[in-house]
Amino acid sequence: MIKQLIRKEFKFLTKKLFDYSIPKHNDSKQGIVYTLYSDRLNLVEIGFAENKYILNNKLIKENFILVDQKRGSLMELNILIKTLKELGVSLLNNKYFKYKNLYLRHLNTLGWPIGKSLHKQKIIRKKIIF
Repeated sequence: MIKQLIRKEFKFLTKKLFDYSIPKHNDSKQGIVYTLYSDRLNLVEIGFAENKYILNNKLIKENFILVDQKRGSLMELNILIKTLKELGVSLLNNKYFKYKNLYLRHLNTLGWPIGKSLHKQKIIRKKIIF
């Protein structure tokens, strides 16, 4: 019985070890990772754009405000999405979520660009309460 449990655990571990997928070539594509905010919808969008022109076109088409951006890769965005899901953040279309201070703290901890404007609201609320 113990041998069977050990074999089962060994199979599980080797499967996990060898199932690890190497990122695809286009996942390591470099560009801009960004955070957008919609005051009207109270939504935050995380995303990736290949260059600043694509990002500017997106901003013109949609009613979102650019919160912050930095150089990054598509792989970073995919890892962030998986991590947020594991932390319990419910994402709409794998890029939108409702604005919550907890979610922004997660983004900040994970090194995602969130700027200072969304955090200032939290500081102002604390000062009003005290």
